[in-house]
Amino acid sequence: ETEQFLQAAEEITGVPYKWTTYDVLVCPPGFPFGGMENANLTYVTPTLLAGDRSLASVVAHEIAHSWSGNLITNATWRDFWLNEGFTVFLERKILGRLYGESFREFDSLLGLAHWKEDVELFGAEHQFTTLAPDLIDTDPDDAFSSVPYERGFNLLYSIEQLVGGPAVFEPFLTHYFTKFMYRSLSADEMRATLESFFLEQDAERFGPLLASIDWDAWIHKPGMGAVENAFDQQL
Repeated sequence: ETEQFLQAAEEITGVPYKWTTYDVLVCPPGFPFGGMENANLTYVTPTLLAGDRSLASVVAHEIAHSWSGNLITNATWRDFWLNEGFTVFLERKILGRLYGESFREFDSLLGLAHWKEDVELFGAEHQFTTLAPDLIDTDPDDAFSSVPYERGFNLLYSIEQLVGGPAVFEPFLTHYFTKFMYRSLSADEMRATLESFFLEQDAERFGPLLASIDWDAWIHKPGMGAVENAFDQQL
């Protein structure tokens, strides 16, 4: 399904895969991560070889990094969610294209549960539960969790729903990955780009919608922040 994942990602982003070839290297058992998104060559743990393709979503995630993470990178680790939030957003869109929207929704529901678990682990007032943690004098391993992945995804998902769904939002992805290709950027630059993209299309329609996004709560409020997404549980 690797080729199908790549084709779906190109369709969703509107930007062709830029890294010539794509291969997957199954590492020795000592490899400490699920996957690592090196350009051209993704490293994966041998535990993904489950025999029933049930863990194929990890490959979809690493393929998504070919756009968010490799093609565009966060300027500082404070903005790490730009890498992982966008990647989870693309990953679930890829899976939705292949397996149906109900699969995407249910996977989002599972991710929400993981996020809640990590918030409970850190504590609802801990700054590591925000999308802009202060990492000065901090061991990065101490701050690592599902928060930038799932909170970042939920922010993007909520904006997509707000502006009118995938058909309205996905052209922004094309604009975003084209504008910042081979560059790094901050969360402030991403926000400014998103707002200008939609306001230039139709300020009367999108202006009030964009103004309703509580960016401060999403980025800086600890705990579960401003999350209000309700995912389909029928699968």
